[in-house]
Amino acid sequence: MYILWAVLILAGLGLILGIGVAIASKILYVKEDHRVEDITKMLPGYNCGACGYPGCNGMADALVTGKEKTPDKCKPSKKDTKEAIVTYLKEHKEGDE
Repeated sequence: MYILWAVLILAGLGLILGIGVAIASKILYVKEDHRVEDITKMLPGYNCGACGYPGCNGMADALVTGKEKTPDKCKPSKKDTKEAIVTYLKEHKEGDE
């Protein structure tokens, strides 16, 4: 009988906590800027840090937020890739979906 009560209590706690996590995920949801991911895919992906940022994702975030105006600090990136990134940023302004 004790085992049945223990199972029922744990199942009830699991249900309550699961519902709590589901509600929290809806309330605390943070919408990510898809442009960071798109620019990260355009960069060479070496994560060398030569640009002064912690990897390509850091450089992409700096470009999207405006800390960097051009991807010229990315040493391994080719000229046509840098031009494509600048074009992408001009075409996809903040708030565009």
